[in-house]
Amino acid sequence: MNEEHSPFRIGTLVSGDSFVDREWPRKQLRANFKSGINTVIISPRRWGKSSLIKQVALDMSREKNVRFAFVDLFHVRTEQDFLERTTEAVIKALGKTMEQRMADVKEFIRGAVPQISFGLDPQSEFSLKLELPAGKRGMQELLDLPERMAKAKGVRLVLCIDEFQNIAQLPDPTGFQKMLRASWQQQDAVCHAIYGSKRHMMMDLFNKQSMPFFRFGDIMFLDKIKREDWVPFIKARFSSAKKAITEEVADHLAARMQDHSYHVQMLGHATWLRSTGRTVVRATVDIALNDLLDQHDAIYHRMVDEITTPQLNYLRALLNGVERFTTKENLRRYDLGSSANVKRVTTALETKEILDFVGRTTEWIDPLFKIWLEERFWGSRLRMV
Repeated sequence: MNEEHSPFRIGTLVSGDSFVDREWPRKQLRANFKSGINTVIISPRRWGKSSLIKQVALDMSREKNVRFAFVDLFHVRTEQDFLERTTEAVIKALGKTMEQRMADVKEFIRGAVPQISFGLDPQSEFSLKLELPAGKRGMQELLDLPERMAKAKGVRLVLCIDEFQNIAQLPDPTGFQKMLRASWQQQDAVCHAIYGSKRHMMMDLFNKQSMPFFRFGDIMFLDKIKREDWVPFIKARFSSAKKAITEEVADHLAARMQDHSYHVQMLGHATWLRSTGRTVVRATVDIALNDLLDQHDAIYHRMVDEITTPQLNYLRALLNGVERFTTKENLRRYDLGSSANVKRVTTALETKEILDFVGRTTEWIDPLFKIWLEERFWGSRLRMV
């Protein structure tokens, strides 16, 4: 690796040397995809779901009869948006050249009039708009398109859909989910990898008996990468940039970011920027962390402005090590109101993606925000209650 290029990746999907272990989930996903088993992956934002799917797609890239199509529902707000993004992704995945893709548009798109726009590179970039007739017929034809195309081309298609919980924001979420389920459960040549970051919403979609996608497939809860995997990874990444780091310092780097995938890579990058010699020391990690706190200071002040006083009180209690929030003493000490109010507060903090509640474990979605609250917002006043 060029010594002037950071050995860490942030803001993009990671794969290859930048990807950290996860051997068992990779093995499980490969087996599921080969067997046509639909899979639902749930974990907090930036824990590496999308990178995991990308890595599995690379693992299986030598298999001639498997193709991957990727759809992100982050900006999808209507059923038509969903159909356009899905159809576009499938066309791209199953056609190697632009000529093949245009031929597939003519052959397989039924029940809608396609409109195609080309990007800067007309041989590889295009976007699709669909003119749908009134009624549901055209929608059903498009929902069945991945299966028809995959069968015609003799391949298994893995349709990967990110931020799937956003389907709950569509104008008729339950009705559209019923249409999706009715179509998808009849498909043999297509299996679905569905992943999302809002645990409570994903659980509502896939674990409630009243919902169309109840028990749709194998559900995987993606854990954080273990420290024992982070330490050799961090050492190897610095080594690739001709720098040495001890196990102790690498452990410290991962620990400060609570082993969160995105944030460990972020602090690794900041540390690489700050390191001047051939050996990375603990003080350099701490200086880099301070740089990150400086960079995020305005953002975190804005976040605090949007957090209510009871929610801040709850976070303060959490940072003080409180585990039983509804005792009379803690309700009084931290001004949390009633037990019912504590429930409303935790729901709000989960909705705002500040905390994630995994069984009895509470996870900070952004470990840097946790450090900022401890060291800058409250500082020495943290435990003065």
